[in-house]
Amino acid sequence: MIQIKKSKKGTLSEFIIRPNPSMPWRVIKKIYFFFSIFILIISLVLCYFGLYLAIPFYGIEVLLLGYALYFTCLKSTFYQIIRISSRLIEVKTVQGKKIIKEEFNRDWSKFRLVTTYFNRPSYIVISSQGKNTRIGDFLCESERLELFKKIS
Repeated sequence: MIQIKKSKKGTLSEFIIRPNPSMPWRVIKKIYFFFSIFILIISLVLCYFGLYLAIPFYGIEVLLLGYALYFTCLKSTFYQIIRISSRLIEVKTVQGKKIIKEEFNRDWSKFRLVTTYFNRPSYIVISSQGKNTRIGDFLCESERLELFKKIS
């Protein structure tokens, strides 16, 4: 998903690139709650029949499901901000609280769309003074091509 912001002067363009979210946090909590109740009911039925050894495995299953859903939600906090001004190109990569900021001189920078072989996705690279930075790796192919047309 690409959001574009331009300043009133027209000298600053800002591109906010986010992966397409799988599910909102509210829906993930509802799914986790539903499956937890469902597994609790199954474990109570097994207790009724005297199968107590299965209960710890259902607890582990609930914990693993919670971890998987949390990990999915954590991946949606990743995004990149590309600011292009008349003199600088700034790439800020944010994942949770971790922020990586890179700056490039606009006059010495070049955007390249690198195509690959054997059905591998292409990628966009900013090159400047021997330093390469990939942007938009999590975008689908059509969004990546659209971004490349807008930034170059």
